Amino acid sequence: MTDLLSRPLLRRDEPTWGSRVAWLAGVLAAAWALVAGLALAVLPGILVWIDEGAEAPVGEPLRLGAQIWLVAHRAGLQVGDAELQIAPWGLSVLFLLLLYRAARWAAHSSGVSTGRAALSVVLPASAAYALGAGVVAGLSATADVSAVPLHAVAWAGLAASTATAAGVVHEAGLAGRILDRAPLSVRPALYGSAVAVAGLFIVGAMLVAASAIANSARIAALAEALDPGLLGGTLLALAGAAFAPNAALWAATFALGPGFAVGTGTSVGPGGVELGIVPALPALGALPADVGGPAAWLVLLGPVAVGVLAGIVVHRRSSGDSKRVAGDALATAAGAAVAMAVLALLSGGSAGAARLAVVGPVPWQAALATFIEIGVPATVVAALLHRRSRPAEPDVSPRSADSEAHP
Repeated sequence: MTDLLSRPLLRRDEPTWGSRVAWLAGVLAAAWALVAGLALAVLPGILVWIDEGAEAPVGEPLRLGAQIWLVAHRAGLQVGDAELQIAPWGLSVLFLLLLYRAARWAAHSSGVSTGRAALSVVLPASAAYALGAGVVAGLSATADVSAVPLHAVAWAGLAASTATAAGVVHEAGLAGRILDRAPLSVRPALYGSAVAVAGLFIVGAMLVAASAIANSARIAALAEALDPGLLGGTLLALAGAAFAPNAALWAATFALGPGFAVGTGTSVGPGGVELGIVPALPALGALPADVGGPAAWLVLLGPVAVGVLAGIVVHRRSSGDSKRVAGDALATAAGAAVAMAVLALLSGGSAGAARLAVVGPVPWQAALATFIEIGVPATVVAALLHRRSRPAEPDVSPRSADSEAHP
């Protein structure tokens, strides 16, 4: 099983015709990822269509699946007067993995081993995927729901370039070479920032799990009130799972202090919860109705602990004097802050009409809180560990020298 997962998809001992040509391999990989992703997005609509007797035209579930695919790429949909632009990260990550694995196949088939050869796969693959997204946006439009093809091209192209670049670099073994070329001075900050962001995400996931357990009765009541049946209940559960990564990021901003919004004029944070009327979806039943007063600020201990861990990583990776170590710790906090701002931006958006036009955390607030709550403990811990690990300086005082001269 481990060997199967480590192999790129579609790997063949003898590549098929044309796949040794780098640009053609990239186009084929992008086409495969596009078709496979659309098939997965269309499947729920097809199941509902069959469950309802397959009486409606088959084009309806196909268009719905294409629209889901666009939303997962954050292309955005215009639904009447409302705008829907919030990507369910669960689906987004699935489509990125398809691109990643297909890119590994393309790199293997075409024998990529240099950076220039990698670009000859990544650029055509990204262009083909982006063009396909524009076609999907045009074909899936209806009188009530439509997407801007240019937006679909831009967002899908960005996703494709990121995922295919990662796949090609991995398969060609270029990651080590790229890291070796990186200046030694930036490596501690890179490792520390990665650990900090991953740690914050884990803290958020733990908070989501705890809130779901604490509010399980409300979640069950909302699900029972909808009475969706077996298939509908399964699809609701899958929809909740698709937004679980978003919820983990939002919970991480809750732990950092700023919190997040679930609609215009709302806020969910350790300082208090202000919620208006939200959709009666089971997944939203996990939202806290209130927080436990000043004790809720204890959640800040989670990011502080992550900052301590980042400081340990910086200490182990850094070399130099105390100023260099402190600088590496601050650079770690800055890198984590930028990453959290980008993730906060991508995790939220507009979820519907004016009432739900603002959903998710505020990027600059997440960045500022991350820089402070990661940077302070990381700098203190890294500096203390560096001081303790320094070799003791020899005693060269006059008294010591005289005692050595006259035993």
